[in-house]
Amino acid sequence: MNKGLSYGMKAGFTLLETLVALAVLSLALAGALTLASMGVRSASSSFNQSSAFFLASEAVEYVRNIRDSNILTGEDWLLNLRSCLGADCVVDATKSDHASALSVCAGACPVLRVNSSSGLYSQNSADSAAIFTRVIRIEEVVVGREAKITSTVSWQQGSVPRSFVIEERLFNLAF
Repeated sequence: MNKGLSYGMKAGFTLLETLVALAVLSLALAGALTLASMGVRSASSSFNQSSAFFLASEAVEYVRNIRDSNILTGEDWLLNLRSCLGADCVVDATKSDHASALSVCAGACPVLRVNSSSGLYSQNSADSAAIFTRVIRIEEVVVGREAKITSTVSWQQGSVPRSFVIEERLFNLAF
């Protein structure tokens, strides 16, 4: 008779066993969700860093294109670039007119704008504000021969300020 009574008491889980099982499952689920959250944050950070690299590179290539065009047309090699000597400038790489593509920042440089349909970044005020600010600075290292181009793209990643800098040397090929 005792046999039936003891079997009935062992047939189910106790409240303590149930609570321990729920705690273990909760920890496993919390760990998985934390990893997923970190993965999303890491992907966002990687995307922003890649975008910053390409935006900084684009600005340097645009300045190089202006220098090349000047040399090919027999102009001063720094024509349309001299206003940025020793000053912070923004470049709008969507403009084909070199004279209006670079402008000196009055105070803090404005954020880039992104066109929602094309995805192109520009300084067009009709487009949506992006998270990136791109600044170009040109320094003439050897007068008439060599210039240093510094392209800095900065943005805010959560509460942490981030930036990506590319420095390039350009030479007067007509010298």
